[in-house]
Amino acid sequence: MIVAVFEFKVKSTALMGFFRLFRFVGAFTLATLPCFAVAGSVSLPSYPLAVKNPYLSTWVPGNQITDAPTAQPEFWAGQDVTWSILARVNGVTYALFGVPNAVSNTTAATTGAVTYTSSHTLIDLTAGGVKFTLDFFSPVLPGIKDYARQSLPYSYLTVTAAGTSLKFSDVQILSAIDQTWTAQNGAANLNYTTSGKAGLFWFHNPNEIPFTEHSDMATYGSVIFAATIGSGVSHDCDTPANVYGAFISKGALTARSRCTSTDLAALSKDLGYVDKIFVKSVTFAVGFDREQAINYLGDTQTGYYRTKWPTVPQAVEYFLGDYNTALITSALFDADVRVRSEAISSKFGKKYADIVEASVRQTFGAIELTVREDEILSKYAS
Repeated sequence: MIVAVFEFKVKSTALMGFFRLFRFVGAFTLATLPCFAVAGSVSLPSYPLAVKNPYLSTWVPGNQITDAPTAQPEFWAGQDVTWSILARVNGVTYALFGVPNAVSNTTAATTGAVTYTSSHTLIDLTAGGVKFTLDFFSPVLPGIKDYARQSLPYSYLTVTAAGTSLKFSDVQILSAIDQTWTAQNGAANLNYTTSGKAGLFWFHNPNEIPFTEHSDMATYGSVIFAATIGSGVSHDCDTPANVYGAFISKGALTARSRCTSTDLAALSKDLGYVDKIFVKSVTFAVGFDREQAINYLGDTQTGYYRTKWPTVPQAVEYFLGDYNTALITSALFDADVRVRSEAISSKFGKKYADIVEASVRQTFGAIELTVREDEILSKYAS
C-alpha cells in the first residue's frame, strides 16, 4: 500500500498572502536550461531553494534576493539556516550566496537576473570576470512510473561558471551547511562517508525520538549534504573560520572526516579554467531523510524510494547520478506547465502561469509518498 501524506504549511514570514503580494514585472527568458520555456515574470515574496518535503523546505525572502551574497536562507517557518556558496576566481574569493555575516578576505559578487520555473530557481551573478548561475532545483516527477524518484527527499544545487570574455579564469567553488538544518541543537552527530561515486556529510542523532519536531522542524532524521567525488573535489568539517580560511588560501579543503556536531560541513570543487566558451559546473545534493517517516494509523511508514534504494548512501548515490536525466525531464515538465497554464486565458494566461509556476514546488513539497516499513524490512531481509 502506498500512502500519500499531505502536510499543507504556509511559510509564515514570506508566503502569507501569497497571491496578494505578487508584483508583476517584465518577462524573463530562461536560457540556462535545455528548453525554451519562459520563466515566471513576477517578483516573489519568497523563492524556493530546496523544497521536497515538509522538513526539507528552504527558501530565501524575496526582499533579500537582489543581494544574493548576503541573503539569509530560511526554513519555511522562518528559522535561519546556513547555506553558503563561495567562488574563488584567480585566487580571489567572492561570496555568491548565503553569507549574511561577512567572511574575511572575500568580496560580494554582483547579483544579476533572478528567474524561476516550476522546478528551478536561478540566480545570476558576476565576479572577477566570471558569470555564475546558481540553480536551485527540486525535481517534480508526478507520473506513476516515477513515484520512487519523486519520493527521494533530496534537492540539487548546481553552480555554473562561464567567462565573460575569451580570457581564461581559474575557478573553484565551495558550498557548506551546518546543523541549523535540524532542530536538534547540536545533538546530531556529523560524519563524512562515501558510497560508490557519492561523498556525503551526514547529520544524525543516534538517540533520536521518531516522529518529533520543534517549531515545525524535525528533531529526528538525517540531514544529507553530498557531491559526486572525483578529481578536484574536496571536503572538510571544522569551524567556519577554518573551513573558509582553507578555501580562501588554497582553493581546496582539508579532507577531514571526523567532525563535531557544530562544525560547518563543506564541499568544494576545482572547476579549473573557464571562459566564454568553456563553461563548467558542479552539482551538490541536500536532503532530509527519515527512515521512519510517519506513523499512519499505527503503522510506521517509510519513504517509497526505499523500495528501490533501502539505505541512505544508495539513495544519495542514485540521486546524484540521476541529475542529467532529471534535468531534461524538468525542462519538459516546466515547459508543459507554462504552456498549459497560459492556455487557460488569452488575457490573463501569462499571469496565471506565473502563479502556477511559483506554486508547484510548494504543492508537491507538502506531499510524501510512503509505504509500510515492515514491507521494506521483509523485502530486504536475508
